[in-house]
Amino acid sequence: MGNVSYILSPGALYALLGGLSLALLALIPALPGRSPYYVHSALVIFFNVATAGLALAKARDLPEERTGWWIFAGGVAVSMLGNGLWLFLPLAPGAAGAMRIAAYAATPLSAAILALALWTWPWHGREGNRTLNLLGSLVFCLSFLLVPWIHGLWGPLMDGAPPARVFVVTLCSRLVLTGSLAAFLAAGDPRRLKGPLGWMLLNASLLFLQGAFLSHSFAHLDVAARSAWFALTPLVSGALFLAAYTARPVEVPSADEHHEYPLSGLLLHLPFLAASTLIVAATIRGRAPEPPVLLVFLLMTATLVLRQFLLQGQLAASHREMEARVLSRTLELERMQDVVLLNERLNAVVVLGAGLVHDLNKGLGSILSAAEVLQMELERRMKVSGFAVEAIIEAVDRSAVLSSRVMDFSRRLQEEGEVRDLRRELGALEGLLKLLVPCGVHLLLQPGQEPAPVRIHTEDLKQILLNLVANARDAMPGGGTIRVAVGKERLTGETYLDVEDTGTGIAAADHERIFEPLFTTKDPGTATGLGLASVKILLERVQGRVEVSSSLGAGTRFRLLFPAAASVHA
Repeated sequence: MGNVSYILSPGALYALLGGLSLALLALIPALPGRSPYYVHSALVIFFNVATAGLALAKARDLPEERTGWWIFAGGVAVSMLGNGLWLFLPLAPGAAGAMRIAAYAATPLSAAILALALWTWPWHGREGNRTLNLLGSLVFCLSFLLVPWIHGLWGPLMDGAPPARVFVVTLCSRLVLTGSLAAFLAAGDPRRLKGPLGWMLLNASLLFLQGAFLSHSFAHLDVAARSAWFALTPLVSGALFLAAYTARPVEVPSADEHHEYPLSGLLLHLPFLAASTLIVAATIRGRAPEPPVLLVFLLMTATLVLRQFLLQGQLAASHREMEARVLSRTLELERMQDVVLLNERLNAVVVLGAGLVHDLNKGLGSILSAAEVLQMELERRMKVSGFAVEAIIEAVDRSAVLSSRVMDFSRRLQEEGEVRDLRRELGALEGLLKLLVPCGVHLLLQPGQEPAPVRIHTEDLKQILLNLVANARDAMPGGGTIRVAVGKERLTGETYLDVEDTGTGIAAADHERIFEPLFTTKDPGTATGLGLASVKILLERVQGRVEVSSSLGAGTRFRLLFPAAASVHA
């Protein structure tokens, strides 16, 4: 049934039934005798047969809804039996009493069976707040009961003979049993009104109104047959037919889960609005409603106020729950943010740790170079050079400092560096830097004339310079010049440190990647790809940045920019 393609959509078909009702309205006065009555009964039976057939087809095609549609077909069959009795009632005067009782009994029995079908269908537990739905259903039914009461139709019937009272009970059964349950389910999710539930609710409502306004002549079928209310028959019986005709499932389909239909919820309040309008109109015309009508109207109003009060409480509870969820999610996000930051810090520790190994290798290279000098001097029985011994001691001390600083970083104990003069620091590192370059490479230091205050740890600066000078040396296998210069940007006031070489240069496509961990332009096995990554991390820790200028065959310049510092410690 879900793949049914309509010849006419349910809405278009119901519009055609409305046209048929208008045709009957014009035709009724011209029909002789009891012909309108037989036309009415024949139409009802025709729609009952068609409705039962469609319900059985749905029971065959929709396994999840099968039980409900079987029961639905049974309810329609009982209604059809009652309508058949009404059809033959004028033809069997001798059995009129028994047939009338059976016909009366068919209506509440059919209503109970249809209500059972509603209850059996799979609603997936989306009824919401049952108390609110029950109050909404109560207001819906009371509003319909008030409409004929306001017109003075109930009084004569309730004061009449017992059959009249039986007729009132029979008349209310479809509205109270089927209509109230349908309204209850629709209040839980108004989107259900677009499916079979909406058509069943419309059928129960129109059937009640049609019977109520025909009630004044229920004992005189010839008179009732001439009433304009008989013209509603195609719309009344057609609504139940369309409940089985529509291809929509009884529950809201998954495609409509996130769609809202604002007018659907308003439909359940239209009867209350209509009853209120009729009471106001009667009062304006000077025909004040009877006290029982006003009492029922007050009861309806009080029920609506109570429902609104409970709804506000539910909204407040939902708001508190939402705030609690938002707070919980916020705390969870903060916790996850801490985890992410910790993960990033651990990644930084890993990079720095790998960089430490890289730098320790350089330190070991310095130690090895100085040790070879010492060995050569000892073999030649020369005077031991104090410079070589100092270089070994300094390299060992620097390696120990590097190890302790990485441990401090991982424990978040790293303190902010002091303000230092970059010129002095460069002069202090001159001997260590010269140990890195071979004989064919000329190291040119240009510390500048003006003070160059920067806030950085001396060991960080050593690590940065050693990495950059070592990279510059490796870029000039045939020799060349490495220029290390200190200066100040006139526009920004930043202090810069340039490390420039005349080597092979870096391709433009690699400029953005050279600071990525493990990325290197050197031959495999000759580099780790961690030197420049650690340079960038160390610069970012002091809010510095690095700029690269290079092209293949034209050398490379790294410009390190440090934020301006206030003063230099003596």
